[in-house]
Amino acid sequence: MIVRFLFIIVAIAAFSSTAQADLTTCQGKYALCAASTCQPTGRTIATNNGNTYPEVVCKCPIIDGKAIADTTMGNMQGSCDPIDDNHVWSLFAPKRYYPQEASNFSKRPEKMQAVVQKCDASLNQGFNASNCFSFNCKIGPDNIAICRCPMGQVPANTTFLTEAGQGNPEACYQHPVSLPVQK
Repeated sequence: MIVRFLFIIVAIAAFSSTAQADLTTCQGKYALCAASTCQPTGRTIATNNGNTYPEVVCKCPIIDGKAIADTTMGNMQGSCDPIDDNHVWSLFAPKRYYPQEASNFSKRPEKMQAVVQKCDASLNQGFNASNCFSFNCKIGPDNIAICRCPMGQVPANTTFLTEAGQGNPEACYQHPVSLPVQK
């Protein structure tokens, strides 16, 4: 768990527009997208640093509790507060069990275990990797958030970690929300 948490911090810094992430803790409802795969929309999305990337849409469970955020990253506007009652932020909290897309967001314990898998640089899928950390999400039905996030923030030959797919390597090709591994 500690090693996974350290990978998260390194990844957050890698996606940051500066060399240092400005992490804070938020309390309340948030989307946990760490195990989600996403679909390209054909549009682009801008980040707070002014860069634009291909946009993906991801379905993520809504969790209530403490989570890590960087209110200067993604498209957050300096606060953990949602923009209105119909939205939450996609944040991160290390969890071993939570509802996941691969099991249709089942709440059965045997279908909620987070499985971290490595998508190696040799797969050349880094351009497909998605990043939802600190992005705005609309609350959808059944306590599922619909998040619009960027993909392609890292080169194709980047190794990344993902919880998407509950260990199924096919998830590496499905625009998974992921964490780049810096060498």
